[in-house]
Amino acid sequence: MSNMNFQVNLQGIIDLLSNHLYSDPGVFVRELLQNAVDAVTARKRLGHITEGKVAVELFPSSHTISFMDNGIGLTESEIEQFLARIGSTTKKADQDSADDYIGQFGVGLLSCFVISDEIVLITRSALEGDSLEWRGKPDGTYVTKKLKRTVPIGTTVYLKLKPEYEEYAEWYKMYQQLERFGKYLETPIVLTEDKDSRQINDTTPPWRMGKAEAISYIEDSEYEKPMDIIPLKSLIGDTEGIAYILPYSVSLQDEKRHKAYLKRVLLSDKMNNMLPSWAFFVNGIINTNSLRPTASRESFQENDLFYAVRDELGVCIKRYLIELADKDPELFTRIVLIHYASLKTLAAEDDELYELFILHLSFETSYGDLKMVDILRNHRHIMVTSSFDEFRQVARVAKAQNMMVINGGYVHDLELIRKLPSIDEQVQVSVLDILSFSSRFESLGRSERDEVQPFLDLADRLLAPYQCCSLIKWFEPADIPVLFNINQEVNFFKMMEESEEQANALFAEVVHVIKDELYEKPYARLCFNYNNPIVRKAIASGDLKLQQNSIELLYTQALLMGNHPLSSEELRLMNESLLQFMNMGLDRNAEVGR
Repeated sequence: MSNMNFQVNLQGIIDLLSNHLYSDPGVFVRELLQNAVDAVTARKRLGHITEGKVAVELFPSSHTISFMDNGIGLTESEIEQFLARIGSTTKKADQDSADDYIGQFGVGLLSCFVISDEIVLITRSALEGDSLEWRGKPDGTYVTKKLKRTVPIGTTVYLKLKPEYEEYAEWYKMYQQLERFGKYLETPIVLTEDKDSRQINDTTPPWRMGKAEAISYIEDSEYEKPMDIIPLKSLIGDTEGIAYILPYSVSLQDEKRHKAYLKRVLLSDKMNNMLPSWAFFVNGIINTNSLRPTASRESFQENDLFYAVRDELGVCIKRYLIELADKDPELFTRIVLIHYASLKTLAAEDDELYELFILHLSFETSYGDLKMVDILRNHRHIMVTSSFDEFRQVARVAKAQNMMVINGGYVHDLELIRKLPSIDEQVQVSVLDILSFSSRFESLGRSERDEVQPFLDLADRLLAPYQCCSLIKWFEPADIPVLFNINQEVNFFKMMEESEEQANALFAEVVHVIKDELYEKPYARLCFNYNNPIVRKAIASGDLKLQQNSIELLYTQALLMGNHPLSSEELRLMNESLLQFMNMGLDRNAEVGR
């Protein structure tokens, strides 16, 4: 039994690279820059005194481009090892020096086959004297030969472009690609066409700029002026960068576009996970020397080191915000105003930042929109609703009763309010029980209760089919005749009743068992306001028909005012009671006319 080797279809691998691994065929520029800079680094480690250089030349008439470096070059054995065996790397022979290098020579060269049908490589090693030529094709064949002439130490790669990629031999396109991937490299990169030459990378990277310079740089390159710059640094990951605070509001769902560099070469300008997810109010420009890239070298491997670095960068953002609150409260307030939603998320997830932000966050209250610092200045007992509907039911009445009620229906607001005692032990927070809310109102005296009881009995009989019971209290404001209170449990039962009416027989029976046998039916409450003139008149009228119409109309109007959905039966009830009132008014008008 003998061992066999897999037969690899190189053309199939190239198709995989172009259609699935690389997001852009232009990544060959990044790969060749990586190889060239690594070669320069390797030669310097030999102790050679030479100024490293990468020269890119365009030959538009023949649709050819060349990448030349004066790095360490390749020996004949290295050509066999690193070019004929795809996946090998010139760095494996010296693991101690691996941190000085960027890419993998063999894999990176494959990207050139995406845009070219032949790679020609001319090289001379700093270790040996022979000048060598290697020609490779995407069908997996290659030829190596020694040249008679002597070429300078280093490597030149020639690519004749496929027809669909000939634009890469044009000045504007190649300059754009070189600047995109290599403008922060320390090794000079020069682009030449005929007699025109220009150096690409004479720009200081943003992570080495001062704050004012970085703000100006972002404004010029991203066409938006950041609110401020946050320095980023991770010692364990040998990572540094900046995060700039966006001058407009963004949401958690917006795609993040952090720029990530590996040893100053751009890996991706739309990396979405380089900073913690809660930091979606900033964009990052980050360079690392230690994180390991994925096979496509367009992102990083998400290992323990990656997560540790991300956490450290997150700590930098938190520390900046904490310090800013003291150093520049005006800027801090503007940041909170613009990025309110994201900072709420941050405060909900982090106790330290909760204490920092909570006093500056605004909430919808029974007294209007207020900052928490103003709420706590005047109120030590706070109630919070668990939904928009509950807040809408009680907001006006709560204010009239001097009750501080906060709308907890917005994202994170309920949990933020419930944590208030953690920063102030004198504050009492309770979640509002909407059905017991009316128990806080002023009760009637004995004689008044006796007077209104027949009216309440009638209301209970009329409203029982709608899972609603009645009571009467004295409360402000007087212009609110009734207060309708309903919680989520009552809503659930009403929904089941509608389902029971519309479902087929089998499903209706299942709903009936759940609704009537497994649970005790809950009731909503219609609280009449004894302080309201219309309610007082209805009670005093003694006319059962008038009282019935009043109860039905007040009930349905309370549903409408609270934005509660009306069932078909409730809609019929509203229409009939309204028409009867109109008829009464018209009849009386006719009698007066006689």
